[in-house]
Amino acid sequence: MKKINPEKNIFHNKYRLLLCIMLLGSIFCGRKDDLQKGVDAIKKGDYAKAVKSLNVTLNTDSLNSEVHYNLSLAYGHLDSVQKSLHHYKKICDLDSPLRDDNQLKEMLAIFLNLEPFTSSPLPMKRMHQFKGAFSPDCKNVLVAAAKRDRADIYLLELDGRVIEKITKSGMNTDPAFSPSGDQIAFVSNVDGDDELFLYNIRTKEIEKLTNNKAQDFAPSFSPDGKEIVFVSNMHDPYKWEIYKLDVANKRIKRLTNNKYWDGFAKFSADGQYIVFSSKRNGTEDIYIMNSNGGGESVLYETSADNNDPQLLGDLLYFKTNIDGEWEIYRYHLKDKKLLRLTNNDRPDWNPRVSMDGTKMLVARKMKRWWSLYFMNLQSPISAEVIAAKIEEDELENKK
Repeated sequence: MKKINPEKNIFHNKYRLLLCIMLLGSIFCGRKDDLQKGVDAIKKGDYAKAVKSLNVTLNTDSLNSEVHYNLSLAYGHLDSVQKSLHHYKKICDLDSPLRDDNQLKEMLAIFLNLEPFTSSPLPMKRMHQFKGAFSPDCKNVLVAAAKRDRADIYLLELDGRVIEKITKSGMNTDPAFSPSGDQIAFVSNVDGDDELFLYNIRTKEIEKLTNNKAQDFAPSFSPDGKEIVFVSNMHDPYKWEIYKLDVANKRIKRLTNNKYWDGFAKFSADGQYIVFSSKRNGTEDIYIMNSNGGGESVLYETSADNNDPQLLGDLLYFKTNIDGEWEIYRYHLKDKKLLRLTNNDRPDWNPRVSMDGTKMLVARKMKRWWSLYFMNLQSPISAEVIAAKIEEDELENKK
């Protein structure tokens, strides 16, 4: 009978254990490497390469929520909608906090024909609400609203309570807060034609800013509050151009001059530029120019009409009918990513985003009434809503 050496046996057992540990470590490290490769590929925009690396990891770790998250993201960028939705459903089934990632929820909401952000009507019963604007601190809202055939400017709290009715006669519209929040620019025809007026919230005084026989409208303050850019036909009744007014001395400077419509002008958030829309190339597209005029160039164009722009940093908000109905979109100038913010069978007009980029007001026609809707741009729709819509579509496709 062969004698067993206990010390040698212990050595072999330790050796086998070490080999197992090394083998498991190599598998784990390999899995980690493939996951990291996929994440890095997504950052570089190489989504096909990301999918390949992530699927290698998935074969050995099918319950890894991080893998499913990145696969959902990568497939989404490749427009592989069903695969993207499949992996998001896995994230939800695993009850992973990654299901609440805003970037992914925004993308999937568009795939599912859902609005990516929650919205609710601004309470103001039985009145047409045409245009709105947030105060600089986002605590109050200006609204141009009408009961019948005449509109007034109202100052409201976010719950719809009227703080003050600013105008008393004439047709009044296009309200805009000054950056300091103590003045309001608006348009009124109280003197016979459309002119710009300035209301002082503290003194309750109204000052007339323009005085001509033209139609002046769409005022928008510069970030320092010293200037107002607006649209007028003061040099030709058939030509709408962009002008700039010095609030202190009321001097007006013409900024554009061509035979086509120029309108919807607004200062960029840093005050260096003015964005506007123009029909000079056939369809209405979005342009940008220097704050003092000149340097005009196309900022965003499609085969459809795009207008009413607002530029906050690298984010361009605007209205377009590219999908048939008027909807609101957001375009990232650097990433070239387009996000549809509204998605319904109603026309959406007059988007106004708060200066901090967290909130948006939009006018929506509901049956016979125009209503202002408030949208929180920091609160995408819930993961539960997205998961439920995925299941609903899956059941519908099985019928």
